[in-house]
Amino acid sequence: MKVSVLLENVTPSSRFVARHGLSLFLEVERSAGPFRMLFDFGPDESFLANAHTLGIDVSTADVAVLSHGHYDHGGGLRAFLDATVSSPQPAPVYVREHAFEHHVSGTPVRHHSIGVDPALAASSRVVVLGEKSAPDRLDAPDKGAYEIAPGLALFACTDRPHPAPVSNRRLLTERGGSFERDAFLHEQSLLVAEGARHILVSGCSHVGILNIIERAEKLCGAPLDAVVAGFHLVSPSAGTGEAAEATRALARSLAHRPTRYYTFHCTGIDAYSLLRDELGERIRYLSCGTQAEI
Repeated sequence: MKVSVLLENVTPSSRFVARHGLSLFLEVERSAGPFRMLFDFGPDESFLANAHTLGIDVSTADVAVLSHGHYDHGGGLRAFLDATVSSPQPAPVYVREHAFEHHVSGTPVRHHSIGVDPALAASSRVVVLGEKSAPDRLDAPDKGAYEIAPGLALFACTDRPHPAPVSNRRLLTERGGSFERDAFLHEQSLLVAEGARHILVSGCSHVGILNIIERAEKLCGAPLDAVVAGFHLVSPSAGTGEAAEATRALARSLAHRPTRYYTFHCTGIDAYSLLRDELGERIRYLSCGTQAEI
């Protein structure tokens, strides 16, 4: 699988626009040719300019996915819909239930909105996955997992034996006129089967990267060959992150698996350095404009 980072927090090149957020263009090898996917849209239209610089036409995407309902991943959704409206076969956009609800960062008294424009939920191209509204045509062999194309499954993670990132504590959602701790029912991850290999792709891993990895391993019945994900070990708005020892403990858990890791965005450069101390060459930071064969 080829991963092109259309948008991420940092870039080593002035040719690309860096923003706090994430957008990936994935190309999965198939016998009939590559299957293309846009995974997240960044906070605005910047990912389109970066795609052009890389020579990528986002209108060739077969499908698009919103990993969760935060603006830094879905703020560019309208730009994608507008840019591809004239495509011969405009890509459907898969989202999870609750993705367009009112999500905020802060406290119930003092907070700011971090959600995605709810008006976009009315687009005919938006496909909502979940227990209540999953379309019948999607194969759902496992509760909460949906095959959107052969070898490509989107799944939620409800079993969470490992702790979630501490920065989740400031992330809230509005229910019934009041704010409560966000349970991230709107988060989904992607499991790719490419030949005999299994690759996990996750946006921010708000429910905990170890929980998501274990869920993916259960779905494919084997260890993962690669994980492409943000680990949400830092919260820029709050200026906080995971304690160094907690990050080192995560690194040790990741090291026990025969897996290579590719990370970005909400992992944070400082936390990445700690992870690399343990994982060495088995982990790589993918900055804006990076293209990697996984």
